[in-house]
Amino acid sequence: MKNIALTLMLVLGMNMVTKADDDKIPVKSEITKVTVFLSGAQVTRTASATIPAGQSYFVFGGLSQYVNASSIQVKGTGDFTILSVSEQLDYLSSQTKTKEVQVMEDSLESYNTQLLFQQSMLNVYTEEKTMIIANQAIGGANTGVKVEDVKTLADYFRTHLADISSKLLITNAKIIKIKENITKVTSQLATENAKLNIPTSEITVAVSAKTRVAATFELTYAVSGAYWYATYDLRATNVDSPISLDYKANVYQTTGEDWKNVTLTLSTGNPTQSGSKPIINPWYLYIYNNYTSDYRTMNEVTVTADQETKKSEDKSNAPKAQMYTPVKAETTSSYTSVDVNATNFEFDISIPYTINSGGKNTVVDIQSNTLPATYQYYCAPKLDPSAFLLAKVTGWENYNLLSGYINLYFEGTYIGKSYLDVKNTKDTIDFSLGRDENIVVTRVKQKEFSSTKLVGANRKVAVAWEIDVRNKKKTPVNIVVEDQIPLTTDKQIEIEKGDSPEAAYDETTGSLKWTMKLASAETKKLKFSYTVKYPKDKSVYVE
Repeated sequence: MKNIALTLMLVLGMNMVTKADDDKIPVKSEITKVTVFLSGAQVTRTASATIPAGQSYFVFGGLSQYVNASSIQVKGTGDFTILSVSEQLDYLSSQTKTKEVQVMEDSLESYNTQLLFQQSMLNVYTEEKTMIIANQAIGGANTGVKVEDVKTLADYFRTHLADISSKLLITNAKIIKIKENITKVTSQLATENAKLNIPTSEITVAVSAKTRVAATFELTYAVSGAYWYATYDLRATNVDSPISLDYKANVYQTTGEDWKNVTLTLSTGNPTQSGSKPIINPWYLYIYNNYTSDYRTMNEVTVTADQETKKSEDKSNAPKAQMYTPVKAETTSSYTSVDVNATNFEFDISIPYTINSGGKNTVVDIQSNTLPATYQYYCAPKLDPSAFLLAKVTGWENYNLLSGYINLYFEGTYIGKSYLDVKNTKDTIDFSLGRDENIVVTRVKQKEFSSTKLVGANRKVAVAWEIDVRNKKKTPVNIVVEDQIPLTTDKQIEIEKGDSPEAAYDETTGSLKWTMKLASAETKKLKFSYTVKYPKDKSVYVE
């Protein structure tokens, strides 16, 4: 009796679950808007449905498995009441095959048919070759063979065997190629089918209505597996023109949902970061032994191109052909507006965008700006004797820029990459536009003014340098040359700066800067010196 009662309870329980599932009304929804953050995204779906009188349950399925349940918001339009909202993963529903999967399945079937045909032909040619070889004997045991017959049969065997061998080679080659295609399609199909087996989320909305009513729903939820970051294209036409800065967003998403023809917004917010304010705890200092040495070297330009940038040549005196000005094609930057909020800003793109799940980079042009720039050469011969052409840009903070890599173009040629660090950049950004071999800089130690002496228990070293800067261009240039005087934090080391005519000296960093204008074919000599005194039983690198 206990077993019968238990069975009845299980059957009744299963019937109740089945009835509850049967009461749920599936609703097809579409993604209409997506806001992509620096980490994560917010998806908005819309749907229409007819609500019956009484209480009912509507299920919105096929959603990303990465839905953040606490972020779900449901709004409705119509004479009804939303009672509750719940979310769960769905492992049972099979996803609809995409067009790409159907095309690959058709291709695979076609390749398999071709493979069967070619393998059949291969068997035919092989059997035919075997038959010909097996019947090469002519005449009987007591019958002579005429020479003409031998020649005729030899020609026959040669021609047919050569033809069959050729067909065998061609057929084998076709079979190998078809098998390669089958392997490629099978691998890609396996990847796509794996996506179909990924679980999805479903949102169940309980509603109540007094009478049958038409309704519209708007679902909003946050998902992980999406992000965007900024990159830039900086173009300088020549040293007399402003620069153009194209602001681009690189959008990635692997949410499991394809965003097709959606209204796209790019936000600089990051909902994955904690919003709690930090708490400062007591800070205690302790005495400890420090065995590390402090060596300071001169830093390069704050924002410069890679050392792999191409060499730029002087083209200012080259004849310029008269050309018509073509109409520049529009990009999405023409359809982008910026909303500045209290803690972030958003780029709203007014034309629909499609970004499929799969992790492929989608580049979105969000701004194109013209920035005023001044041009100046820079050289630090201690580190590199090359002179770099810099574009000095101000006013960049008015364009809502983020940190990111920059592709640099000068005179229509790609010259390398740089990095824009907006958190550590001052009012002026220096962009390096590459090296110019027409400005020659050399740095030579002046031996006649350099010496080493012993003074009591100390060693005193005098060092003098001469820097030659020559302008081989046919136009004057503005250039900054930078070197340095060593610094010390050790009381045993004394440093005395010598003469450095026309150089600006920074006592904090030890930097020496010469700012000058060089006429065409002009050469200037820059000199500086210093002395270092330290205990003679110690070793100090002074050059």
